[in-house]
Amino acid sequence: KQWYQRRVRGAMLVRRCTLLPRQLPYTSLSTNTPRPDRHTQHHDITYQEGAGEQINLSKILRKIQRDVKINPEDTKNNSLTTSYWFERSVKLSELHTIYLQLSKSRLTTLVVLTAAAGFAFNPVSGSLASLAAVSAGTFLCSASANACNQVMEAPFDAQMDRCKQRVMVRHVITPLHGLTFSATCGVLGTGVLYYCVNPLTAALGLANIVLYAGVYTTMKRYTIANTWVGSIVGAIPPAMGWAAASGTLDSGALALCALLYFWQFPHFNSLSYNVRQDYCRAGYNMMSVTDTALNGRVSLRNTVALIPLCIAIPFTGISHCSFSFYSVVVNTYFSYLAWNFYKTPNKQTARELFRFSLVYLPILFGFLAIGYAFKERTASDQEKHHGDKQYMKDLCPAGVLPATAATDQLCPVANKAHSSVKGTAS
Repeated sequence: KQWYQRRVRGAMLVRRCTLLPRQLPYTSLSTNTPRPDRHTQHHDITYQEGAGEQINLSKILRKIQRDVKINPEDTKNNSLTTSYWFERSVKLSELHTIYLQLSKSRLTTLVVLTAAAGFAFNPVSGSLASLAAVSAGTFLCSASANACNQVMEAPFDAQMDRCKQRVMVRHVITPLHGLTFSATCGVLGTGVLYYCVNPLTAALGLANIVLYAGVYTTMKRYTIANTWVGSIVGAIPPAMGWAAASGTLDSGALALCALLYFWQFPHFNSLSYNVRQDYCRAGYNMMSVTDTALNGRVSLRNTVALIPLCIAIPFTGISHCSFSFYSVVVNTYFSYLAWNFYKTPNKQTARELFRFSLVYLPILFGFLAIGYAFKERTASDQEKHHGDKQYMKDLCPAGVLPATAATDQLCPVANKAHSSVKGTAS
């Protein structure tokens, strides 16, 4: 508990030194300075708190020296002066890069692709305008949620190696600027989905923003149940695409949502295992930090659940029955990697599971697309065959013109249709 409190106070001190510089009492940089404890090196700079506890600030000083013009002569004294502090300015040409980083462009692109997959696999064919509108609205909603998440977690991301280069941690823009960008994207995204698609899709997009930025981000510091809430957030985009095409949600949409829901557990749990030290320093309550065995069990359980789910997907009408066979092969190997991670949790097994989870969705959606195309072609051939038979019956009823040589002479159109039906059947 004391170690965790030191980390939290250190994060708050980073924020003070970066946003509100003050005259802080630092110890001397002399090599004769005694080593106060095992956590502080000889040349480290320490900050003395009221309770007599010293916090290592050498990394904080190096960060300040990168962002602030400091005279090297001033560091020889026992205090850090702020006479060389300057205000950071952002060029207009840099804003698009900053906004892409703030919206987590790669993650947002994946969210848009899953929404487009839900739109494409819907048996009701939608227009290209609807596809463009749902893609743009989903992108804006995802960008809004990610930007709000980064603004809220900036003090804690500063303590994580994988997050310390984010724009809010480096204070490239102000928190007010970040929140304004988040709110603007949220309003625009929800408006595009409402006016250009339908109210159901807009409600799903708004629910995604609230769940991710309001519920998931807050729960990360209190309970491991945040992983389940985050999986629900990741499972909503296919439903948005499905609702954009047909205006309703049925078994096909639920199957795609369940696929994304189960997939996220092995994907995120294997990722969080290798960065659990970062989560621990930042104070996030994750399964990989609090219970490694549960982390592996949940990954294995949800990976195995993908096998019967993918077998049942063709019964929803969004793919051919051959998809069940292909999916069993892929899911069996996925479950094998999850089993290895469960039995022997280490960086190697976690890395193998995480890497395969990255290619799992493209492979499975590729099989879904092939099965969907084959199913549509089969249905088209059957409809054409049925239409030819009905056309021949309507033109030359069997009770009036029996199938004889004379019939062929009296009804050459029926003979031609009959020949085409036989050719199709062969």
